Amino acid sequence: MWVKVLLLVLFCLMVAGAVHFAQPRESEESSSLSNSSRVLRLVTWNIGYAELEDDTRAHDKDLPAVAEVIRRENPDAVALQELTGKAQLDTLLKLLNGQYRGAVAQQGRGDRFEAVLVKDPGATFTPVPVSDRYALAASSRSHPDIVLVSAHADAFNASRRRTYTEALMDWAEARAQSATVFIAGDFNFELKAANETNLYTDNLKHDSESYSHILRTFHDLGRAGGDTAINDRRIDYIFGPTQPGKIGRVAVLRDAAVGRMDHWPLLVEVSF
Repeated sequence: MWVKVLLLVLFCLMVAGAVHFAQPRESEESSSLSNSSRVLRLVTWNIGYAELEDDTRAHDKDLPAVAEVIRRENPDAVALQELTGKAQLDTLLKLLNGQYRGAVAQQGRGDRFEAVLVKDPGATFTPVPVSDRYALAASSRSHPDIVLVSAHADAFNASRRRTYTEALMDWAEARAQSATVFIAGDFNFELKAANETNLYTDNLKHDSESYSHILRTFHDLGRAGGDTAINDRRIDYIFGPTQPGKIGRVAVLRDAAVGRMDHWPLLVEVSF
């Protein structure tokens, strides 16, 4: 009798052991996932004002609120548009307590600047000449093969937006041969016929062709977020690789604008 009992106990132990070792351990599985993929959190935000204001560039009094949004969302990198210059950037970096390194683009035609903030003290920045303007590219020291470009196309002329987009794509496509490129910014595309106005565009065809030109090489990562500016306009974009991996959170932060800002920040999380 005792032999049968012993055999039954041994059998139960064998089954329990098989089940234990067949199931993946949660800690090992999580570690494997974290090591096999990168999660990148990006934000783009035009912090300028609506056209009804005397000065439509970013206002100094709004910078604490901008910094608060960045701290709250904790992005790896931020593309900003319509700063007045380096002084505003320096103020913003101080408000962020040194957590980010940043730069503004060179001045081209106009009186406003693009900027990029990167959460890496060793970040590097590269001017990108596009038509008669400058965009700005940035990469971190820890991941030099990832590049974020802050861009801002003309607000009033679709033909100039097309020229700008074509020049930017020439640079980005060449850079994408050796790096993973993300392009973020305010392109001012009017892709809805109902939104076309004499104020913001002169040719809907130019904008649709400019957008299609970008999509030949890049993916519209923020499309699910919806409108990014007042009057039901989606004019702020984050473009990335055509095979970005898993797109996580996509959000337009509609509670973030202060003063008379007419844009909301767009946030995209992507793993690859």
